[in-house]
Amino acid sequence: MSPVTKIIIGALATTALAWWLHGPMKFGEKCAPAAAAPAAATPPIAAGAPETPATAEAVQNCQTKVDGIIAGKTINFVTGGAAIAPESLALIDALATELKPCAGTSVEVAGHTDVTGGTAANQRLSEERANSVVSALVERGVPSGRLLPKGMGETAPLDPAMNAAAHAKNRRIEFKVAATAATPAAAQ
Repeated sequence: MSPVTKIIIGALATTALAWWLHGPMKFGEKCAPAAAAPAAATPPIAAGAPETPATAEAVQNCQTKVDGIIAGKTINFVTGGAAIAPESLALIDALATELKPCAGTSVEVAGHTDVTGGTAANQRLSEERANSVVSALVERGVPSGRLLPKGMGETAPLDPAMNAAAHAKNRRIEFKVAATAATPAAAQ
C-alpha cells in the first residue's frame, strides 16, 4: 500500500473516530476547544433523536441475521493494510443491508489479527481494519452512532496453533450486537 493511501485511510479513520467521540458520545462537551478536524469524504449520517433501546428479541434477531451473513466468510483486506479487498465489498453490502433496520442497537465491530508482525503493529492494524469496516458500513447507510470499532490485535485467537491455517482463522472481523444503552439524560 502506498504511503499516500495509508495517510488517506488514517485521516478518514481519525475523522470518523473524532466525530463519534465528539458527536454521539458528547466527549467534546468537556474538552477545551480544538482545531476543526478535516471533513470526511463521506459525511456521517446524523444520529437524530436517540433510538429507543431494542428488545432482547430484536437484538437476537439482528445478531442472528449478521451471523448468518458472515458465517463461513471473511472480510479480506489488502495484505498488511486496512483497505477492504474488492472481493469483500459484496459481503459489506449484505451486512449493511441487515444492520440498517436494527434500530435501538449498538454493534461492536471488532478487528482481530494473527500473531505475526508484532503486538503493537497488530493492535494498530486491528483498529485500522475495524475503522475501515465501520466507515464502509456508514457509507452504505448504517447510522454511525450504532457502530463501535474496536481493535483486539492478537489477544483473542480462535486457533492458537502456529501455522498458516490458524493465522488465517485468527484474522477476522466480529460483530456483536447489543441494545443501545440508556442516554445519559435518561439515566439521571
